[in-house]
Amino acid sequence: MRKNNIKKKIDKPDTAMKTFWRNNERFADLFNAVAFNGRQVINPDELTEMDTDVSGIIQFTDYNESLVRTRDIIKKFYNGIEFTILGLELQTNPHYAMPVRALLYDGLGYLKECNEFRNLHRTENDFDSDKSFLSGINKSDKIHPIITLIFYYGESPWDGPVRLSDMMTDIPEELRPLFSDYKINLVQILDSGRYQFYNEDVKSVFDITQKIYTKNLQGLSEEYTNKPIDSEIINLITTITGFSKLSYIFNESDNGGETAMWKCVEEMENEWVQKGVAEGQRIGERNGELKGMQKERQTAIITMIELGLTKEQILTKYSEEDYLKAEKALNNK
Repeated sequence: MRKNNIKKKIDKPDTAMKTFWRNNERFADLFNAVAFNGRQVINPDELTEMDTDVSGIIQFTDYNESLVRTRDIIKKFYNGIEFTILGLELQTNPHYAMPVRALLYDGLGYLKECNEFRNLHRTENDFDSDKSFLSGINKSDKIHPIITLIFYYGESPWDGPVRLSDMMTDIPEELRPLFSDYKINLVQILDSGRYQFYNEDVKSVFDITQKIYTKNLQGLSEEYTNKPIDSEIINLITTITGFSKLSYIFNESDNGGETAMWKCVEEMENEWVQKGVAEGQRIGERNGELKGMQKERQTAIITMIELGLTKEQILTKYSEEDYLKAEKALNNK
């Protein structure tokens, strides 16, 4: 088995992810898997990097509002002489306003292109009508479509909204036809089995991360014992999952790759047990703190009752529930 030189762990998962997905082959494979069920529609050679800054100024009647926003990764996909803009937003945690956030990113992208038309026509002085001058673009001008994927690589399933309507209060039935909904294109690393990937790096990141998150040690062992994986991919998965022992799987040991694999499995089991114990201790300590606070409130209320304070006076500081519990404890003395 090939030995890999494991690089120093990258501290920020988003930074590591941006570096990984800027590669055109990986970026194209992700979009092909999600948008075209694995069909090789997007050619990596047809992708070019774009400026991720989509900041813009929204003009109102009496003032201007500046919005400063930077996208994670954005590329042009050339299909003939024209192109489509493909964006990728990275999420380590569910974002409960993601439809609004994604809508804003796409909207600022369209605004940026409209402003480029405006600046060009002003420079060339070639507005084709007074209405075009007021609009900032000519009637014949066309902007390019923006397609955005939200790539969520957290350990738990996404529990946030996936469309704008998920965030709304009830919409009257009569008004629903007028409401313009907006759906995000969500990709979860936990759903790795849904996608047909061809790029080995992308396939490994999805599959190994998913197996670690779901604690599928048997699948990890069966699939990756004696299978070489590039050190960059090991480093990325380590950064995503926080599991620092991952390199055991992909490096030779004195007794061969299988022994290294099972050593890794053992390490993972121990680490998960330790995390479970730590979480249990944290919950226990928290419950102990709560019980202590409840006991303090009860003692205080009993003292106030014994001093002759009325129930109304006590309820200005404590809840009805606390009062009733203290009264019951006092009567049981």
